[in-house]
Amino acid sequence: MASDMNATGLALFILCSLLTSTIFPSLPDLLLRSIILSGAVLLLLGLLKFKRWGDETKYIPRFVVCFSLAMAELSIENCMVWLVSATDKRKYDNVPGLQDNLRLAIEMTYPTYPLLYRLAAARLADALTFLVALLALAFSVLWDQVPYSGFGIMSRVMATMAASRSLRVACFMSTVLPNPHPGCYQLRFPPVPDTVWETVMAGYTTIRGFGGCNDLLFSGHAAFWVLAPLAHFTYYRTRSKGSKGHSLIKASNSLLWAFLVQACLHDVVGGHHYSVDMILAVVVTWACWSWLHWVYDPVSEKLSPRNNLAPADARNPLAFMLIAVGLVAAGVIVIGGRA
Repeated sequence: MASDMNATGLALFILCSLLTSTIFPSLPDLLLRSIILSGAVLLLLGLLKFKRWGDETKYIPRFVVCFSLAMAELSIENCMVWLVSATDKRKYDNVPGLQDNLRLAIEMTYPTYPLLYRLAAARLADALTFLVALLALAFSVLWDQVPYSGFGIMSRVMATMAASRSLRVACFMSTVLPNPHPGCYQLRFPPVPDTVWETVMAGYTTIRGFGGCNDLLFSGHAAFWVLAPLAHFTYYRTRSKGSKGHSLIKASNSLLWAFLVQACLHDVVGGHHYSVDMILAVVVTWACWSWLHWVYDPVSEKLSPRNNLAPADARNPLAFMLIAVGLVAAGVIVIGGRA
């Protein structure tokens, strides 16, 4: 079990990570690079000093399977996003978007409550924000801050992402809905190739975009964002009420949910998604998270305390390699989330 000092430290780190979108871009380049380098050094030291590699090694096969499924799904999804746009019979028509009552309601508040409108429209959190919160939870095991395996936690995250986004693909491939921005296809995609094979292959060899030119039923952004509060709500609420750090942990988890709501409102106000896209993304992903509790159950697979004087387990080179691969994949997710 984590010490109160460690739990408080993780909560503070999460609170800071939620401000990355607003603070980091305004920092001088040298200072920003120094912060990133310092974080990388601290992470490397944590990995080298970590003793409980045995608890992580047993979850590596599970993580590899879940990670592979998630990466395969994302690859297929990228092609499907192109195909649904390419096969849209009205792709060259100026089809008006759907009426979004929530967006209209928020816009109506501007004359009377301009501050409320600006709060909804502001970019306070993005993919990097929620990714940092997820990684903070996974890497917190290096300092014994949560009684779980980092690979175990991320196994459930990857499995949920693969499942929820597979449902998303099934939805948007079965029913074509208009994009909130008419005329998108001509601006984003090339003409459709002559043959079916060339059309399919273009999704893997030519198209290098994130997002299509149709409404994709529920938001892929929000489906990723919600994983952070779900993971923290599940694996970072082990403290008894009244203990040191409990209030801060509760506040950090609540703030994650609040930033999720605000990020969803931002995309609705900006016309990036319909409000129904955001609602479905949260609900469907939450449902998949619940269904897949067996991937890494927080009750049955909770780790028992370990004596600090116990000898360190042997380091696993495969674990280091997977961490590096995972961080590279995380970088791709951030790029996609900001595209």
